[in-house]
Amino acid sequence: MEGNGNGDVAARAAEAARRFDVDVVATAPTDNDILRVRRARTIRRGFMALVAVFLLLGLSGTLGVRTRTTTVRGGGYELTVTYGQVSRPGLPTGWSFEVHRPGGFDGPVTVATTSEYLDMFDENGFDPSPAKATATAEDVIWEFDPPPGDTLSVSLDARIEPAVQWGRPGETSVLEDGRPVVTAGYKTWVLP
Repeated sequence: MEGNGNGDVAARAAEAARRFDVDVVATAPTDNDILRVRRARTIRRGFMALVAVFLLLGLSGTLGVRTRTTTVRGGGYELTVTYGQVSRPGLPTGWSFEVHRPGGFDGPVTVATTSEYLDMFDENGFDPSPAKATATAEDVIWEFDPPPGDTLSVSLDARIEPAVQWGRPGETSVLEDGRPVVTAGYKTWVLP
């Protein structure tokens, strides 16, 4: 038989089937337990649905950095803190604060922030730099020269440390005579 050679293959297969020294290979599927098959299918579908949800969350930006601003007033000051509400390890996450006082500042501006909160960050830059800095067991305390005008703006260029998980709460306060006159509380969630 001429052509594509399929006839030759069929003839050889028929001859091999008649020989007794050739093992017979079953071509029909073995009987499977229907409950096991359904369970495996359900697990595969669930896993694929989980992957799809994770992919959609990533595409929507939900798993990336989200910032939030909180503003509090008291003692003649307005304190606004902008922070990363949600972040992930290793991602740049900005943190900044503004202290506003109508009529300007009479002298240096003293601000304290929870040191445990700041420990989450790998600092790249602090602008402007404080004139003085000190720390207690709980807080980092900065003293800034009075700015021209009635608003002091300070920003921290940083990223979340790679080993940080779940995040931490923080507080930033404006101090007068070593005592807080206005305090803003916030929390940064760090997703795995």
